Amino acid sequence: MSVVPIVNENDTVSLGEIRFGDNDTLSAITAGMVHADYLFLLTDVDCLYTDNPRTNPMAKQVTHVTDIKALRDAVDVSSAGSAVGTGGMATKLIAAELATAAGVTTVITRGSTPQKVIDIIEHFSNPDLPADAAVPASALCTRFVAKSRPMIDRKWWILHGMYCSGTVYVDAGAVVALARFKKSLFAAGVKRVEGVFSSNQAVRVVYEPETNGEPVDVIEIGHGLVNYTSAEISRIRGCHSSEFEAILGYCDSDNVINRGNMVITISDQVLDDVFVTRTHKTKIRAEQRVPVPASSSNLSVI
Repeated sequence: MSVVPIVNENDTVSLGEIRFGDNDTLSAITAGMVHADYLFLLTDVDCLYTDNPRTNPMAKQVTHVTDIKALRDAVDVSSAGSAVGTGGMATKLIAAELATAAGVTTVITRGSTPQKVIDIIEHFSNPDLPADAAVPASALCTRFVAKSRPMIDRKWWILHGMYCSGTVYVDAGAVVALARFKKSLFAAGVKRVEGVFSSNQAVRVVYEPETNGEPVDVIEIGHGLVNYTSAEISRIRGCHSSEFEAILGYCDSDNVINRGNMVITISDQVLDDVFVTRTHKTKIRAEQRVPVPASSSNLSVI
């Protein structure tokens, strides 16, 4: 159609639920929606560095990234803006994480030389290019490799594209059922609800550790689309689905969030360290048909 769409959050008339926070994030959402091959995040440096290259001569270039979480531990992007040479890298890393999860290769490079976009695409599109080949100056950039198994469109949109209208707090048993055994969220595992929302809206699902009155950070389990309103969930929390009709006068669904509408965000490490007990681990082995080691005398096969 010979049309180039330009998406800019600053041009939106209404904010609220359609506000993403910055144009880097908005570009990643757009790239994921249209299944783009590349997302270019243009800034004032050729690529990402391990530190500010203008003040630290030992700063090294980062040209290839497959693990963004590991990169955050190795790179300092705490300061934003051209004054320190990072070009707002913190938000660009977030955008790269969103886009690569959707299967979009993401590139950070200098915006004052537009020709580099063409040079980068041509360089990395070469099928004979060795994996460890040096990047020429004309194509210098930081390239974030897209996930080989990207998140399906529906769940990617639930996680990154939908505004969370509230929060559902669940117990530890529900956490394991959701995150490890990929079950739906049932009302019996809901402890309380925060916020006001309608059915089919997105919510955060979190776990709040029990303490002796001391403040503690909640652990996010994931995002999902609810089958009931916040008021309805508050009435049926802790109850079995067989009780819904007596409480509400109807039963539209036997669960609060169907597993097909749930996206898990908690890491396996946190799940194992905080929630999965020996009993659960034994059940996991049984379901995976992996025998329990004979040396594990404290474990029993279910």
